[in-house]
Amino acid sequence: MKTIILGKKSFISDHIGKIFPNSEILSISNFINLYKQKNQKKKINLIINSFYPTSKLNNIDDYSNFVQKSSYELSLLLGILVKKNINKIIYTSSAAIYGLEKNNLSFSKKSQRDLYASFKLANEEMLKSFSAKKNIKLIIARVFNVFGKNENFSIVSKLINAKNNNEYIKIFNNGNSIRDFVHINDLVNSYSALIKYGKSGIYDVGTGCGTKILDLVKILNPKKNIIFHKAAIGEIDSSIANIKKLGKIINTRNFIHIGDHFKNKIKKKELLTKHKYIDHREFGSNRGVVIYGCGYSGIKIASQLKTSNLLSNVRFFVDDDPSKVGKFISGIKVISFSEMKILADKHKITNLIVAIPSLSEKKNIELVEKLSSYCISIHTLPRKKYFKNKKVEVKDIEKILVEEILNRKIFSVNSKQLGIFNNKVILVTGGAGSIGSEICRQLLKGHPKKILVLDHSELGIFKLNAEIKDKKMKYILGDIKDEAFISNLIYKNSINYIFHSAAYKHVKFLEENIASAIKNNVIGTFSILKAIKKTNINATFISTDKAVKPTNVLGISKRIAEILVQLTAKSDLYKNCKISIVRFGNVLGSDGSAIPTFIQQIKNNQEVTITDLKMKRYFMSIKEACSLVIRASQIKKNNKIFVLKMGKQIKIIDIINKIFKLFKTEGQVLKLKKVGNFGNEKVSEELTRNKNIRLTSVKKIFIANETLPKKELFFDFLDKLNLAAQCNQRVNLKKILINFKW
Repeated sequence: MKTIILGKKSFISDHIGKIFPNSEILSISNFINLYKQKNQKKKINLIINSFYPTSKLNNIDDYSNFVQKSSYELSLLLGILVKKNINKIIYTSSAAIYGLEKNNLSFSKKSQRDLYASFKLANEEMLKSFSAKKNIKLIIARVFNVFGKNENFSIVSKLINAKNNNEYIKIFNNGNSIRDFVHINDLVNSYSALIKYGKSGIYDVGTGCGTKILDLVKILNPKKNIIFHKAAIGEIDSSIANIKKLGKIINTRNFIHIGDHFKNKIKKKELLTKHKYIDHREFGSNRGVVIYGCGYSGIKIASQLKTSNLLSNVRFFVDDDPSKVGKFISGIKVISFSEMKILADKHKITNLIVAIPSLSEKKNIELVEKLSSYCISIHTLPRKKYFKNKKVEVKDIEKILVEEILNRKIFSVNSKQLGIFNNKVILVTGGAGSIGSEICRQLLKGHPKKILVLDHSELGIFKLNAEIKDKKMKYILGDIKDEAFISNLIYKNSINYIFHSAAYKHVKFLEENIASAIKNNVIGTFSILKAIKKTNINATFISTDKAVKPTNVLGISKRIAEILVQLTAKSDLYKNCKISIVRFGNVLGSDGSAIPTFIQQIKNNQEVTITDLKMKRYFMSIKEACSLVIRASQIKKNNKIFVLKMGKQIKIIDIINKIFKLFKTEGQVLKLKKVGNFGNEKVSEELTRNKNIRLTSVKKIFIANETLPKKELFFDFLDKLNLAAQCNQRVNLKKILINFKW
């Protein structure tokens, strides 16, 4: 059967033509003219290798010519093809398509990589639509980086030419990018196998083995004429072929590895890697999951991941038990830690799950620290005591994932510090919420006499009660605005500690329900304060960074509550109380926060909604925030605003990209939708009104020194605000809040 190769004056076309004895290389326009003239009776194979020259991509002057050569000519070709004349089509696409997942939104591009990849992807879709309608066999070959004698477009030839001609060459990402290089001979042999045996579908054409560009530089151009740039120009860090599909029709283990190809031309000390050589083709793509621990939990999680599409496929188990290493469990190979290190040397593991819930917290932290240099992200299952009836679910990972996006060392209170709560009675308002419930979980470790979990959400209390069935937990359905109820609760139970986390906090809804925001966040706080006068209670009030120079109803209501607490606590009626405020930024994964919404949108392949691409926020895990809140309650400073050290602010778009990497499915592309600023939100937040801060005995907690308004002036303002809120005077409330200046 004759093979027509479309794409003249091409390095790849010329080599493919040599392997097919009955073949012809034509341009698309020439083929169209010949096809129209001849009465084609015999079937042919088509290899479409026509595209705008990659060597000219970064110097495009005529975009109409680019579109014509890249896509328009292909559309004309499809318009004349008839099913009875075509046996099989192979389209030469590019691995650059995988780089589109990075979704680089920069308007200062230094290369046309995304433009090139976008047109390749569009051509793939056009061909898939055409072949489905015509019932023609279509193979899409996503080719990785081709190298070989006399080619002049790859980084390999550029490095060699720069050395021979003593010219300078720019290398981006400091040379740390990892790429899969396929020799031209292996490429044409792959095409031959695809013509003979390939079924319709997408095939990665590469070796399955990654090589760092920096190592290539050392091999091919050891001179000093290399300019390294930190910028990654929108490229992905690691691009390696997943050759599992190709390996079924051709022996990919015989493919030439670029290190082996050049090893006879270089000195021994310049060999590709200092480590023992391992066939990275066994590892395959950097997409997928590695599970550390192939016990009950690891095997259960692997099974669920196979059916959930949560984190793509499971690549390996890693286990320290020599009797398991080398075996296949549930069809997944078990490797040792040392093998994992060698495999990860060329490209870090994207997703690793530590599935050993029996580990103590200390050993779990030690293991995560040991693994961190080999992995982009690490997720851990909750420890054994949180499992019921050996039930391990994917949602357990999901719960942990949102706490690990920050990649920071987590602070936690130790059992000795929690000893102060031994045999004490504690009230947690908003106790069924994300922060309140986590405070309860941690306080239980201090062996309190009783924890009163107060919340006005019946469903929230029901869910928490189903999760934590501890006799020390007493669940109470009630409203913090009910002053008599709160006073009676505190008096009858002889409360020692209060953690006041109850608050309305959804920015958009509070803008639309100002009266409810003031009643709950301000008047509710006042109810707690009135109930603890003339007591010796230790009360901690939880605030937010949105209270600093507030611009919306949430921020203003929380700032009013802060001032209310500090001014009230100055009274002699509270001289025996220990009162403090703890202010911090966003916590990952809290109920009603953006993170679970992002996860759900990505898992459902929906548009991810974002207010502003420049928006950034402080983030902290719920566990760490609550640990620091508990620790702050023990600092011997009264009536202070404690501010948690939250590190640098993180762009929301970076959080979205991180979540997308964790939850995307094969071929999924991130879709963003800018929804606009409905809640007068700031582009970035602040933790204090000024830089006048003081350190405390705890490294991650400091004190904000902020001026307070005059008491008479503030309470006059508060009376007007309270009256307008109780009468639900929305317009009047807005006027009062506009004049808020503290």
